Amino acid sequence: MAAIEKRIGESIYHQIDQLTNEISALQTQHREDISPKYGLTDAKYREYGRHDLYQLAEALIADNPSQFARYIVWQRSMLKGHQVPDFFVELQLQTEQIVLTKSLPENYQPIILRFLQSARDALGEPDTPYTSSLPVNNSIGKLAAEYTQILLTGDRAVAADLIMNAIKNQMKIRDIYVGVFKPALYEVGRMWQAGLITVAHEHFFTAATQFIMSELYPQIHKNVIKNGRVAVAACVAGELHEVGLRMCADLLELAGWQTFYLGANTPVMSITEITREKKAQLLIVSMCLPINGTELRELITTARSQLGGKVKIIIGGYSISADPVYAASFGADAAATDAGEVAAIADRLLGS
Repeated sequence: MAAIEKRIGESIYHQIDQLTNEISALQTQHREDISPKYGLTDAKYREYGRHDLYQLAEALIADNPSQFARYIVWQRSMLKGHQVPDFFVELQLQTEQIVLTKSLPENYQPIILRFLQSARDALGEPDTPYTSSLPVNNSIGKLAAEYTQILLTGDRAVAADLIMNAIKNQMKIRDIYVGVFKPALYEVGRMWQAGLITVAHEHFFTAATQFIMSELYPQIHKNVIKNGRVAVAACVAGELHEVGLRMCADLLELAGWQTFYLGANTPVMSITEITREKKAQLLIVSMCLPINGTELRELITTARSQLGGKVKIIIGGYSISADPVYAASFGADAAATDAGEVAAIADRLLGS
């Protein structure tokens, strides 16, 4: 990673409270006349500004302008789905540019402008309208579509029966995880982004899927021969999105591993201590949002220092899988783009 970009990203982190306050105040001042019409309160400006700064800082640390640009395009799509007009995103970039160039050293300004301009260039491309990404040209794709439709009506029991009947009809648990749960969860996330469902629908869908996974768990151990390998799976501190990590842990157990699944928001020292205690050969860490990038870097640094090179580290999560440049900036042994590939990556790292 480039040294000056990294310094700029760290400077933003060090001043993030002050920068957020200045950006939100300027936003509110510029659009005081129409902000209430779109629900853009000072608290909302503060929330969006802070998230933008985290995203920009992480992109700078990775020296990856396209990472920030992709986030801004996602933000535009999300806001449009929630009836906020496009001008809000450009206004946000304008106020961020004013505040950052005023608050940070002059020699940082060309680099900041380069990253902001990459976002503006990306906004010049037409927005991609929502279309379903669920494949319905095969039996498992049709099952994923049916599962999604049922759960979105709120009927967890019927959705669970659908999955259990598929298992009774000899569908493999791995295929359920990779071919049904994963694309269904991705689809629901995109539906929320497009404003077709609320965050409550998305949370229910995720919780119900985790419940159904727990019902499948006892069957994972049937006819599985343990290979003697041990893995610890955890989300970094602050990270609450855990369903993808849960899928990784369960699929590793299907492949014969013993896994210690720690779940969401796990402190660094707790992760390293249990990894040592259980004599694990593998540490799997999930981070969905770049807002938790500093925690992931701290965890990897601490794990390398305390556990040595014998414990291999695989990272994953939405932000990691979306951008290989960003993933590489953390210095893990490998990055997984899919829960279904973790076992194969682990075999490669450790020798199958």
